Amino acid sequence: MTAVHRMHVLEQQAGNILLNNGYEPLTTTNIPIFRYITFNLMAGKKLDDGTFDVVMVKLKISLHAIQSLDEAAILCREDIRCMKKICDPVPADVKFARFEVWFSIPSNKFQTYEITRNGIQEILSHDEMTRQQGCAA
Repeated sequence: MTAVHRMHVLEQQAGNILLNNGYEPLTTTNIPIFRYITFNLMAGKKLDDGTFDVVMVKLKISLHAIQSLDEAAILCREDIRCMKKICDPVPADVKFARFEVWFSIPSNKFQTYEITRNGIQEILSHDEMTRQQGCAA
């Protein structure tokens, strides 16, 4: 499989996960700030409180599972720098689109991280969220 084909397949898989979680695809043609950060997908959904949740997803490929937050920070160094630069002038109380990096790992899953103005944090994968919701019910 070529790298271009693999990335296309990953975009389809990630898009399906977003759709299954109630998100709809968005375009960014008229939003100038999005020219300064690279990502593969953007989606949004209306939340129960009437607000709108927007997520930008950047896909990356890893040959192994990410072992630590430090390793993820190294692999996302440029993304962290870019988000900090974009978020710094925005007041902390202003809601901004979420930026997530999804690593495709060999187990055919995504290992996911959110990048904020404060750095990087791991977030639950789609499978882990489903399992936790099933256990809580």
